[in-house]
Amino acid sequence: MDGGHNCMTEFIVTINNRKFELSISEEGKVLIGDRYIRTELTEITKNAYVIRIGDSVYEISSNKLGADKFGITIDACYFDTTVRTKLQETANELQKNKSRLFHHSDVKAPMPGLLLKLKVKVGDEIKIGESILILEAMKMENELRSPASGIVKSIFFSEGQSVEKDSIIMTIE
Repeated sequence: MDGGHNCMTEFIVTINNRKFELSISEEGKVLIGDRYIRTELTEITKNAYVIRIGDSVYEISSNKLGADKFGITIDACYFDTTVRTKLQETANELQKNKSRLFHHSDVKAPMPGLLLKLKVKVGDEIKIGESILILEAMKMENELRSPASGIVKSIFFSEGQSVEKDSIIMTIE
């Protein structure tokens, strides 16, 4: 290697919604967070391994579930994991944030009825599941809840107006 520079392959491993930074050097040294872990991996079959971590030995098997999803069994304990390179993880986070920024939800009338009460106005910030309007249908009052968190961008009907099934009552961004 040039000038003792140690090349590390960096991964982001997600297990039970917890993210871990893991780096592997060309010599096989494993860095988890800021701690080096002495490891030795032996392949038994295509998807089965024995790994020595420090003085402990574990049997591991893995099944690829998708592009970056794996089912891992360590000594009979099963984990769903996501393994991405640092670059893939950054791209994934950017994509999630982009879709969140430009996402909007239409609130549609689930049935024909009379819009009795609007509980929000344009510009209000609302949370998913929050009560946003009362729709009277077949002599019953139906409370509609927000399908998304965001800001009320548009309201297309007024209280007292009739709406048809699937009419867009409001838009949330």
